[in-house]
Amino acid sequence: MVGYQNKAVRKNLSQQVCTFDQIGVADGALDIQNLLPVDGEGEAVGDGEATIQFITDRGKLTTQYSYYLAKELSQAQTEPGWYDDDEEEADYSFASGEAFQVYAASAINFVYSGEVNMAETDVPFRKNLSFAANIRPTVVDIQDIIPVDGEGEAIGDGDITIQIFSDRGKIQTQYSYYLAKELSQTQTEPGWYDDDEEYADKEFTAGEGFKLYAASAGYLRFPEL
Repeated sequence: MVGYQNKAVRKNLSQQVCTFDQIGVADGALDIQNLLPVDGEGEAVGDGEATIQFITDRGKLTTQYSYYLAKELSQAQTEPGWYDDDEEEADYSFASGEAFQVYAASAINFVYSGEVNMAETDVPFRKNLSFAANIRPTVVDIQDIIPVDGEGEAIGDGDITIQIFSDRGKIQTQYSYYLAKELSQTQTEPGWYDDDEEYADKEFTAGEGFKLYAASAGYLRFPEL
């Protein structure tokens, strides 16, 4: 099954992911140069107003790519596309399910298309901080996403935390994963809980991202569609 999505990107900071595997590309990877930021009229947004950011596992910015139309950087720049801070054209592909952070000077859209992955899918995450997102082109309940280790066993004890941030980068809410009765004797259901030990009631829209803090590396398991 193939699909298409015009994904809204809010002003300032947000996190997201391409919700499709690229057709005819090894492992469905998305070349960054095929990712197009557009305005409400579908016109490409240049002038570096859209920036994709990468961080270390400690949250430090390492690399960023901004989008420019032809010759907005220099007369020698004849191709529109993503460029780094040294005005070098970006050479990067996102693995299937790999999330990223965006800074946008104004609200924009990303255009995604490709093949819908219907199978149960484990998306890897590293130790400490990383970006993650709902990889499906549909709404997914947070409780249907399970953090698992390399053996496919659920990771509890609050070792994995989903962090929701404002557009200014301030943490608003976080949910940690616990197995049954790891919080209290009255907690009979494994799942995501907030800081008040309340069972999380949260749905992620298609492609909606978040930050992830993990005490160890693992995977986010998404159920089959």
